[in-house]
Amino acid sequence: MKPIAVSLLALGVAFGACAQTPKTEPAPDPGDDFLKGVVIDPPAETQAIPPNAHGGAVASAPPPEQSDDTAANLDDLKIEIDTNADGDSGGAPGAPASRIDGKPPADDADPVGEAAGAPVSATGSDEDPAGRPTDDNSTLAAWLDPLRVSLKHENSYKFAAPKRLVNNRSSVRLEYSKPLTSNLYLRLDTKLNLYWSNDHRAKAKDEDFFRELVTREAYLQSSFGNTSFRIGYQILPWGVSEGGAITDEVSPRNSSEFFFISLEESRIGQPMATMDHFGATGQWSAFFVPKPGYNKYPDRGSEYDIPGSFDKKKPNDSWNQTDKYEYGLRWKRTFGKSDLSLMLASLIDNDYLVRQQRFQMYGFAANIAKDNFLFRTEVALKSPRAYFARPAGSSDLSIVESDQFDSSFGFDYSPGGRPLTYSAEVVWSRLLDWRSDIVGRERDEYQLIGSITNRFFSDDLTLTWLAIYAKPYTSLQQKFLSSYAIDDNSTVYFELFLADERDKRSGTWPYRDQKQFVVRYQYQF
Repeated sequence: MKPIAVSLLALGVAFGACAQTPKTEPAPDPGDDFLKGVVIDPPAETQAIPPNAHGGAVASAPPPEQSDDTAANLDDLKIEIDTNADGDSGGAPGAPASRIDGKPPADDADPVGEAAGAPVSATGSDEDPAGRPTDDNSTLAAWLDPLRVSLKHENSYKFAAPKRLVNNRSSVRLEYSKPLTSNLYLRLDTKLNLYWSNDHRAKAKDEDFFRELVTREAYLQSSFGNTSFRIGYQILPWGVSEGGAITDEVSPRNSSEFFFISLEESRIGQPMATMDHFGATGQWSAFFVPKPGYNKYPDRGSEYDIPGSFDKKKPNDSWNQTDKYEYGLRWKRTFGKSDLSLMLASLIDNDYLVRQQRFQMYGFAANIAKDNFLFRTEVALKSPRAYFARPAGSSDLSIVESDQFDSSFGFDYSPGGRPLTYSAEVVWSRLLDWRSDIVGRERDEYQLIGSITNRFFSDDLTLTWLAIYAKPYTSLQQKFLSSYAIDDNSTVYFELFLADERDKRSGTWPYRDQKQFVVRYQYQF
């Protein structure tokens, strides 16, 4: 345990140095977006969505960490056109749409920290509003003001035999969101991960100090009337399920650390062009991916590696391979506090371990708010998906195809006047062309997900319990998560993970002894 203490002490000294200059105002929200003439409401779903054992999203437990910006994408937000900006309305004329949680829209909140209605200085002007010249330091400060820096250190320990330290890592994350001109906006989210010598990833690579730079988002956004465009590295979440990837098939997933992946690592950015149009008939969204990304799997020899399972190399597609292009369209319409979406897309399967497989997806999703309940449902047809098969009497694997139908139904319940939320969801997946020789998959698979979240001490302390029960390959995965905001800049997290795998046929059977607790400290400025 001595290396842990040394690394924590070193990081504590660095964080303490940063903390000598207290910051009286909280850092700007990285989820904020800028779109001329558009007022952006926060999404109705306030719960975080960590991945399940198979890389899909699971029921949310804690609210998103301060560093998380998964909900920052335009597709996750309730958006309405500000009639005072362009004179056009994307919904009912002259009346902003209600949010799905029933709260009034924050019409006077500006997403980039400027006063409502004030002119945006996006070019680093060297004159103040009164026309007086300003010095270079003021101009530089104005450009650096939207920058948010997150310093984090994490340790995790596996307390089931064989007991060992698993994670010993630090990170520096930079998030920058700024309008460059009156209708051009820049968004950057990049993170440098530092894995110390006794972290399982550094040991797998036989390195004393392993560094990894991950850029989740880096894009430019512009708007023309009721239409906005984004180009660059983006994350595009679809659907409403918190228990599985039903229609949420566009962005790849990070499955490199099984059940223990950090929330901000759950989706992977990829090069993409997107368009959103807000009109009287609803919101129309389209995307185009010229070079698809793929799921991230465990490093060979790491804590979560299954020998022989992840040896296949990730495809190295080129930009001019037109047969690998991905594209799709979504229509979304809000009705009071509820909404529904229709989706269709042509995609390359993010799971390349079987083969590079193109499939078509047709989906439907809905949120329905009723009193203190929020009901959500989602269905998708995916045609075809590829699977390994082993014919009777043969030792060789072959590849077969089957159409797949996925669905989910769940709800959130929040008693009035209390920061308490109960959530439950059932997920069902069926292979329509199932064969008995398909390996590691039955005709029908089910998941039951439940969670309870509560907040205390003026919302500074958040406690969550989450459970995922899967059939027919029986498993029960549980999480206990807690976070405490020490002040506006510092947050400490304690998390407990228990995996109970009960069927040797399951692909997650090798993780049956994974029982860990995690301690994490984060400082933001």
